[in-house]
Amino acid sequence: MDIRVAVGARDLKADIAVVGAGPAGSVAAQRLAAAGVRVALLERATFPRDKPCGDGVSADGLAALARTGLGEWASQFPAPEVLRLTSPDDRPLDVHPDGNADGHCYGRTIPRQLLDARLAQAAVEAGAQLLEKTPVQGIELLDGSGAAVRASGLKITARLIILADGSNASVTRKLGLARGTPELVAARQYLTGDTGAPQQLEIHFRDGILPGYTWLFPLGEGHVNVGTGTFVRRVRRDEVNLQEVMARFVADSAITGGRLAQAEPIGPIKGHLLRTQFGSTRTHAERILVAGDAAGLVSPLSGEGIAPAMESGELAAAHALSALETGDFSTEALASYTRELEAHYGADHRAARILRLALNSPYLLNRVFHRLRQDRELALLIAYIVIGHKSPRLALRPTTLLRLLT
Repeated sequence: MDIRVAVGARDLKADIAVVGAGPAGSVAAQRLAAAGVRVALLERATFPRDKPCGDGVSADGLAALARTGLGEWASQFPAPEVLRLTSPDDRPLDVHPDGNADGHCYGRTIPRQLLDARLAQAAVEAGAQLLEKTPVQGIELLDGSGAAVRASGLKITARLIILADGSNASVTRKLGLARGTPELVAARQYLTGDTGAPQQLEIHFRDGILPGYTWLFPLGEGHVNVGTGTFVRRVRRDEVNLQEVMARFVADSAITGGRLAQAEPIGPIKGHLLRTQFGSTRTHAERILVAGDAAGLVSPLSGEGIAPAMESGELAAAHALSALETGDFSTEALASYTRELEAHYGADHRAARILRLALNSPYLLNRVFHRLRQDRELALLIAYIVIGHKSPRLALRPTTLLRLLT
């Protein structure tokens, strides 16, 4: 699959320039190009490229893929049928989706190397111009006539720019729209030789890394994605060594049921940062929209970011189209994009932060797990929240809290 685009000219003109060809940027570019808009999609790497991630695509993410025309393509990947949650006292709880549930409630596991390349290809197939090996150095406004992106000796002039430059958000931060460093960090490694249930996701809340967790996501044919994550500050203070946590997990047959006893690493452990500061990130400015991880849309509770990245890419494309139609690219006009993001994600992010406080206490978590083992309906709700299928606000309802804690 060759999705590269050669660029001979030093200057390029487009209606919209999209910085970053991850899920947010590629979906935005695909939508815009499909609408007949001239789109330049800038990516610092070359596809296919690895992107450290848990590789879990939630039900909402699958819906976004279907809207992008990739529903059939996604159907080839494993669809987990059970979620194993382990409490800090190392007791497992297996939760099966409701038999009446629609679709794949636990989503699918799709390696990011394949997912991102396919989304970028979809953008190119729709008519977007993909510029690989094109890291962006800066952005400037052009006296009301547009904006310019300077990247690798190129000058790309556009009427509006969508920033989808990931959790590092280097360009977004340079413009003062995102502040500080991401608050979460995770490490991931691919292993082969897994002998466990191929349709079973595992999330382990183990004392020592709380409020983080360790995961095991099967990818099919004996391959698994194993990783762990927690607060950046805990790693910086040497309170947690993510590589050591992963090594202990893989070697702990009591926790894994021996499924990784013969497993071997396919590649090195890779780390990645997760930006969850949606509430403190400016997601619009004059001629600029910010989408995906750069907008801080990663869940503060689960770390899931693929679905909100694609969804925000769709929203950014819709608001960019409106701006092109009206010719109004002002900060005031583009504020409607931020309002829609807030309406969609704001309350959930705030609820997720409240719930995350409970993950700091092994005692409280063990107590909650005890209740979940007694109440299957409640266990299913919490499993759906953990995996990103239900809103975290549901766990904060008084009736739910009463069931969890009594």
